[in-house]
Amino acid sequence: MTSFGKGFENQFKHHLVKNTKPGVPRIWVDGCFDMFHWGHANVIRQAAAAFNYKCCLCVGLHSDKTITTQKAKPVMNEEERTAAVLACEWVDEVVDGIVWWCTPYDFVKSFNIDYVVHGDDIVCDAVTGKNCYWEIQEHGMLKLVPRTEGVSTTDLIYRMLNPTSQDHWTGYRHSILSIDKIRLFSEQKRTAKKDDTIVYLDGVFDLLHIGHYKLLKHAKEIGSYVIVGVYDDVIANKKLGINYPICNIGERVMSLLACGYVDNVVIGAPEGITKEMIEKMHINKVLHGKHEYNELLYKDAIEMNIMDVYDSGSTVTALDIINRIKAMHDTYEERNSKKQR
Repeated sequence: MTSFGKGFENQFKHHLVKNTKPGVPRIWVDGCFDMFHWGHANVIRQAAAAFNYKCCLCVGLHSDKTITTQKAKPVMNEEERTAAVLACEWVDEVVDGIVWWCTPYDFVKSFNIDYVVHGDDIVCDAVTGKNCYWEIQEHGMLKLVPRTEGVSTTDLIYRMLNPTSQDHWTGYRHSILSIDKIRLFSEQKRTAKKDDTIVYLDGVFDLLHIGHYKLLKHAKEIGSYVIVGVYDDVIANKKLGINYPICNIGERVMSLLACGYVDNVVIGAPEGITKEMIEKMHINKVLHGKHEYNELLYKDAIEMNIMDVYDSGSTVTALDIINRIKAMHDTYEERNSKKQR
């Protein structure tokens, strides 16, 4: 077996292998992937699609220290960012804790990489001013894909720092949910089979975080087909208040479709589940996180003895993420203003 990363052991933390795919091109995509959203996932999807999904896709994650030096302290730590990327539908391997900002040719070749893919918004080193992929370009290994319009970490941070903003519920940003986009994100999904153990869980799923990913992963472990019911913006706002959800229904659906633990999504699902839904959708298990919820809405599932409550062990919530942003308000405001100039 190839010893990947040989000679660079001190330049990264872990090499995590989710899928083994011998005999296909090995593709590298790297970045911060902070507050992992569907725009990040789309870069990864496009990288895989460029090879008709017949490739081994390896994602490199910059360390917290490297990101802090180059930009600002990341909102999500390395463990949280790694969990998000590992959950992505099209990711096969993850190399985390990378100390490099500019991607070195020798480093990626130590992982037997054939091509490096990046969005067409390449950044430069904050210290040297160099194109971060100059070595890769010199060796003819760089392929560019279009940046996903309408979503960015900067935009999400703006929404959190401006609690009266509701622009993301209407207009262009709300139009993200389209048949074409859903098709692109779901073309690798399969339909349920008669012998599948179907697990259903519902919720807002705003700002997908490590707690969500652990819950979704558990759903896939106790079943073979996972259906997620995602509430619309009106129900989500009634539950959460202010300008929540931070991500609108389209963005939340796309993020869930990008998750490899999820097989199908019910858009605009009702709160809870009825016996009729259970029977029509052939649901075998209903899952809920171990936080407060209205048991009356799950009365039928409880009476049918198919209700399961899972404690992920994570205490992270969307509110925690927002509080992290607010705690570094000045830093993020300065960073965002520079991007908008």
